[in-house]
Amino acid sequence: MSPFGMSMDEVMHQCHILGDSTVWLSIKIFILLTGLPASVGLLWLLMSSKKALSASEVLVLNLSILDILYCLCLPLDIYTAMHHDVSKQMLSAARALSAFNIFGCPLLLACMCVEHYLVAARPVAYMQLGKWKYHTGVCALAWLLTLVVMLFAYFQGVFSIALYLSFTISVLFLIMLLCLVGIVWVLCQSGTGEGSGSDSGDSMNLKRRALKNILVVLVPSVVAYTPLVALVPFMSAWHPEKEDQEANRIHCRILQLLLAFPNFGLYIGPLFYMSRFRQLLPCCRKGDNKVLADSKTQAE
Repeated sequence: MSPFGMSMDEVMHQCHILGDSTVWLSIKIFILLTGLPASVGLLWLLMSSKKALSASEVLVLNLSILDILYCLCLPLDIYTAMHHDVSKQMLSAARALSAFNIFGCPLLLACMCVEHYLVAARPVAYMQLGKWKYHTGVCALAWLLTLVVMLFAYFQGVFSIALYLSFTISVLFLIMLLCLVGIVWVLCQSGTGEGSGSDSGDSMNLKRRALKNILVVLVPSVVAYTPLVALVPFMSAWHPEKEDQEANRIHCRILQLLLAFPNFGLYIGPLFYMSRFRQLLPCCRKGDNKVLADSKTQAE
C-alpha cells in the first residue's frame, strides 16, 4: 500500500473516533428513507411498463438496481458509524460497498450522456450501436468494473485508491461535458443550415430533448460528485497533528461533508424520469395527456 493510502486510512480511522457522527448519520438515514423508495419506484416504473423496455432504458434499469443495492448497504454503514468498536473487516466492507455509489453510478450516467449525444449528433452510429446487445454489454462492463473497484477497496482500503477514483470521476465529468458541448455545436449548426420543413423541426426537437437530458444528468452529477474530486487535494493539504485534536475534529467534519455529497447521486435517476413519475399522479394525468401523446408520436 502506498504511503498516501496508509495516511488516508489512518486519518479516516482517527476521524471515525473524533468526528461528529450526528450530521453524518442524519444524512445517511435521510438518504435511506427517501433514496430507497425513489429508486424502487423507478425500478417498478420500468418493470411495470406494458411495452418491452427499449435499449436505452436498460442503462436506467441498471442504474436503479445499483442505487437500490447501495441503499440496502446503508444500514451497515450507519451501524459502523454509530459503533467505534467494530471489526476492521466490517469497516472495510462498509467502505467497499460505497463503490456502488462513488464509481458505478457516475460510470452509468456518463454512458447515458454518450447515448444521448449519439442520438442527436450521430444518429446513424446510434442505429448501429443502439441495440440490446450493445447496451447489455456496456452494462455488464460497468458492473464488472464496479465489482473490481469494490474488491480493491475492500483489500487495499477505499481511501488508498481515492486518487484513482478522483481521476476517474474527473474523466467521466469531461466525457459528460464533451457530450453537452457536442450537442450544443450540432444545434448551432442545425440552426444555420437546416430548412424549415416538418422533418427539420422534428430533428431539432429531438436534439433539444437530448440536450435537456444531458443537462438533467450533468448538473446534478457535478453537484454530487465534485466534492469527491476535491477530496484528494484536501487530504493532501491536511497533515493531522495528534496534539491539536480540536483542529483535527474540524477537518474531520469537513471530510465527512465531502464524503456525504456523493450520496445525493441516488436521486439523479429518479430526477431523470420525473416526467414519468408525474404520470402516476391522478391530478397530473389529465393535463399531461396531450403532452404525453405528442411525446409518444415524436419518439415513434
